[in-house]
Amino acid sequence: MKSKQQDLIYIYDSDHQKIIMIDSETGEQVDKKDDQITSMLKYLHHEGRQILLRKFAVWCTRQINDKLKPMQKKILDLAEEAISQKATTEELEELYKETEGAAVATDSVGLRQGKESAPAYLAARECINPDPLEGAIQAARFHRIWSEMQQKEDSKKVLKEVKAEAKNDTIIQVEQQQTDYLLDLMNQ
Repeated sequence: MKSKQQDLIYIYDSDHQKIIMIDSETGEQVDKKDDQITSMLKYLHHEGRQILLRKFAVWCTRQINDKLKPMQKKILDLAEEAISQKATTEELEELYKETEGAAVATDSVGLRQGKESAPAYLAARECINPDPLEGAIQAARFHRIWSEMQQKEDSKKVLKEVKAEAKNDTIIQVEQQQTDYLLDLMNQ
């Protein structure tokens, strides 16, 4: 069986409020099997550990946001309130919807042009995703994209030329950091 390397294009799906992968040759959405991180996050969700999912999303975001812009600070403050159970789902939904326009613009302009601030903002926004599982999955994904951007001379290639099933050392290191942090959270 031949393994086909695909050029993937990442697109923001505003209906489902998440990034999807498109095969640039066929135009079809790529069904991606769960990686180790996603599997662990789904396990935490199944166990009802929503606070740990939010903590993980915030951790991913803090790994890539050394200087917070005012909106990112507002988002992370609300995420921290959600972790300490001082924020309501309605408050999360309100700010999440309020930031949707900026997220679409960040994806369609910033992320596609390889701006390193784009995955940082998008990861921050996912910390207040009303669905903690989806927020954690997306924050982890943006953390990985940001890490790849750090290693690439031409950041634009990260989004246009990511090879399916191919993993470089940077991604492996980030996934290991994410796994270690998740295991630490689970043992608390």
